[in-house]
Amino acid sequence: METGRLRSILLVAGICLTALLPLFAQTPEKAIGFWKTIDDKEGFTTSIMAVYTYEEELFGRIIVSFDEETGTLLETHNNPIQRIKTIPEQPKLLEIDLFWRLKRDEKRWKGGKIIDPRSGKTFTCDCWVDDGKLIIRGKVGPFGLNSVFLKATTTDFPTGYSAPEIDSMMPNIPRL
Repeated sequence: METGRLRSILLVAGICLTALLPLFAQTPEKAIGFWKTIDDKEGFTTSIMAVYTYEEELFGRIIVSFDEETGTLLETHNNPIQRIKTIPEQPKLLEIDLFWRLKRDEKRWKGGKIIDPRSGKTFTCDCWVDDGKLIIRGKVGPFGLNSVFLKATTTDFPTGYSAPEIDSMMPNIPRL
């Protein structure tokens, strides 16, 4: 094959691939919805979180909590019980956002805050979807820790439970 023709074919192929890349890219909007955490050993769901936007910022709140040892339902946002004793005012776990005010970037959400309810400490955080999994990265300076969430399906919710409407959720940021 002549060199000029080969270059033309490669150029056209490159342009086509470049045009298709946005179709495969993860967009920040894919983070919005319901996500679950899974017990690594037993494989049962330990919590379900609602990730939503309000005034173009991203927020996340646990809406269903299961026992971390047995997978038994503990509470839902309709009847929250557990209090966060590490935060002033000791708010109920399922009534406050655990991460808040992330700003949209081309591929992810950045610059928000996340709280560790066990310690009461806050960190900066970023959030994105990679290979169908929600990644939330809490950071201190250049160091960080990723938490991975899987997309929740209707079968993950307790029987008879009505999830909140994502579009009507309002922020409730913990007072620290």
